[in-house]
Amino acid sequence: MKFDRGQWRGRRIAIGGAVLSLIAMLAIAVSMPLAVSSGVVRDRLERDIGAWAGHAVSLGDAPSLDFWPTPTITLDNVVISPATFADGDPIMRADSIVANFNLFSAIAGAPSFTEFRLIRPTFNLELYPDGTSNWSSSQGQLAQGIKSALARHQAEQAGEPIPASAIIPDSAALGTVTIEDGTLRWIRDPGAEAERLTAINGSLAWTAPTAPARADITAIFRGEQMMLNGSTSAPLLFLGKNTAPVELQLSSSPLTLEFNGSASLGPDLYGSGALSLFSPSVRRTLEWSGADIKPGEALGALELTAQLSAEPTRAKLDDLIIMIDANRGIGVLDLELHEDTPPMIAGTLAFNSLDIASFLQAFTPLPRGGADIASTIDTRFLREIGLDLRLSAQSASFGPVVLSNLAAAARVEQGRANFDVGDATAYGGSLIGRIAVSEKGIDGGLDIQLSTRNTNFGQFFDAAGLSGPLPRGTGSLDIELTSPYPTWATALTDLTGELRLALDAGFVPGFNVLKFRELAATERFFDLAQLGASARFAFETARFEAMIAAGEADLKVAELVGPEQTVSLSGVIPYTRSSLAIAGVLDQTPPAEGEAATEQDAPPPVRFFLGGSWPQPVISPVRP
Repeated sequence: MKFDRGQWRGRRIAIGGAVLSLIAMLAIAVSMPLAVSSGVVRDRLERDIGAWAGHAVSLGDAPSLDFWPTPTITLDNVVISPATFADGDPIMRADSIVANFNLFSAIAGAPSFTEFRLIRPTFNLELYPDGTSNWSSSQGQLAQGIKSALARHQAEQAGEPIPASAIIPDSAALGTVTIEDGTLRWIRDPGAEAERLTAINGSLAWTAPTAPARADITAIFRGEQMMLNGSTSAPLLFLGKNTAPVELQLSSSPLTLEFNGSASLGPDLYGSGALSLFSPSVRRTLEWSGADIKPGEALGALELTAQLSAEPTRAKLDDLIIMIDANRGIGVLDLELHEDTPPMIAGTLAFNSLDIASFLQAFTPLPRGGADIASTIDTRFLREIGLDLRLSAQSASFGPVVLSNLAAAARVEQGRANFDVGDATAYGGSLIGRIAVSEKGIDGGLDIQLSTRNTNFGQFFDAAGLSGPLPRGTGSLDIELTSPYPTWATALTDLTGELRLALDAGFVPGFNVLKFRELAATERFFDLAQLGASARFAFETARFEAMIAAGEADLKVAELVGPEQTVSLSGVIPYTRSSLAIAGVLDQTPPAEGEAATEQDAPPPVRFFLGGSWPQPVISPVRP
């Protein structure tokens, strides 16, 4: 093989040129940072932030430059002062700021910045009644961008040409800002205590004036960790207090919320869109939010989805699906806020099934119980919220009582709460009733009214788990009770009122008239078990009237009229102790009006005393 000197010489020249080029590039790369003036970068950063925000900016005088892996400048003691109140508190103060800049633009003496990192910033926000704040400024590229965006939007909506002056500056966007360990302090009323959002970490991204803006942050509010994610596709319109598309997600232990629609932050606050909300404990959520409303102790989880339409003093939830504890309903709700009166919730809810007790407890604070706290129970909820709900349910329960086709209303207004059952079906009959509570008293603090018609009381007693010699038949029941204390603080001994029960043909189980007469003639004491469990006393009518007071039922009328025998009772039932103190007579049924008395010898009347405890009373015959 012949060695070609010319070819080798050419290769050496090429390799040498490449090496020299590489050395030159490395030399330029190494020397470029030397051409960057930290003072120029600092001054340009200070000017750019001030020009964007429209407020005075002050940065520390000891900048620190770093060129690997990205050119950055670090400055301490960052202060932004409000343009309208130069002597006021800074609207932002940070321990330091780190900004990425373009190396070539910095060498040219006009550095441009793309990303920022704020270390331990504190933001101060003062909100004024006219919708402005200490952050408001008529100057700056952001203000110019907002003004131009609003002008362009108004022209487009009106079908008019876009004004030539409506030019949005390219620098109107914020860029990308990362926040580390920040604090937001805001205040609405000059005399009120400031609220705080602490431990703020996350990022704000808005890379171009017409690009979407997004915020993803975590923070602590009133001791609870929360995550906030929000975005808008029209940030300039949104900041200009115009209606703009908004997506928002809030996640925390007390509350999870999602909103997707449109909103405006102007004086006429507005929001419209799909809302979903979940709270494992409404009490905890209200306490966390600072709402001055005392909810029911028993109110647990709340979940809802709806189409929200909200204004400053009014909100409406259409297509509502709501779950209150285990009660799932659909309907419509309206919320109204007033300056001088409590907030009002009104609407219509339909349930497949409804637990009335748990639903009522959702709106009333329940104490531990006991007469000793009745006089100190907090009744603020009667003044803190207004309620006007129309309720319906295919099936409903109130303790052991099962209802169907329920139509009811719940109202809270002017220190008074009512729950009215306008119509319901129960055990073959109809039922209406009312529970009313008043802070100032309705014959006390509680009023209960209940009326049933054509009700099968045998089925009712079975459902309620009531045993013993109770009259079973179809009839009517009327109850009127009052208490000097609210419902949740009322003991059985606090109730006063009356009870009336009337039954058509029926029977009393476990009562054999012939065996009763036999034992009454031979025994000093006996109980119902001795009468035969399978026996029964048939009656044609039964009527009871009792006065309720001090934990006792005073029988004014108690009569079971059979075809041949009648049982009459009188006395007192201390129902709080499940005891009995009743005198009774078993006698021949008198003939009906217009009928002749039978000539056969009638058995003598049997007088007796009924004592002991329910449901196993002891019978003591009273002999002449």
